[in-house]
Amino acid sequence: MRDYTENELCETVFYLARYAECLEIDKSITVTDERELFWMILEWAQEFERNFDPSGEKDHMIELETQGPQWLRETFPYMPEEDVARKAIIDFVIFESATSVIWPWALPADEILQNEELLRKVEKAASFDSQGSCDTDELYDVLDRVVGVNPALKEAPTPGPRISQPGM
Repeated sequence: MRDYTENELCETVFYLARYAECLEIDKSITVTDERELFWMILEWAQEFERNFDPSGEKDHMIELETQGPQWLRETFPYMPEEDVARKAIIDFVIFESATSVIWPWALPADEILQNEELLRKVEKAASFDSQGSCDTDELYDVLDRVVGVNPALKEAPTPGPRISQPGM
């Protein structure tokens, strides 16, 4: 345990707050109460500074960069919001699952619906209006790019006339 300066503590609080902001923007954490976040960051910074040995082999910033995001992810796990655009994507995939004769995508509907990263990519790639509506053709195209096309559809023969000869 060591004493730390006010500047060291402020710098550590600053960097932890920046990590929290970046992780929240990246949708890696969910902060529901900023005051709770502030007090947690202050406590972590005090603990970090008390336990860090500046004369030791470890680098202050590398240790902070390693521990800070880990603390934040453990304490404030990401909880996705069910927003309008996300609901539209989910409804679209469910509708396609119930009505498609041949499933159009490389992954089954349940895998698409349970994969947060895929849904986030689709949400970012598709254009939604303020009511959460999106052109279905665009959603098809985005899902084709993000999820991939069903291999059976890729291998389907191209339509065209076939000449068959009667048996001899």
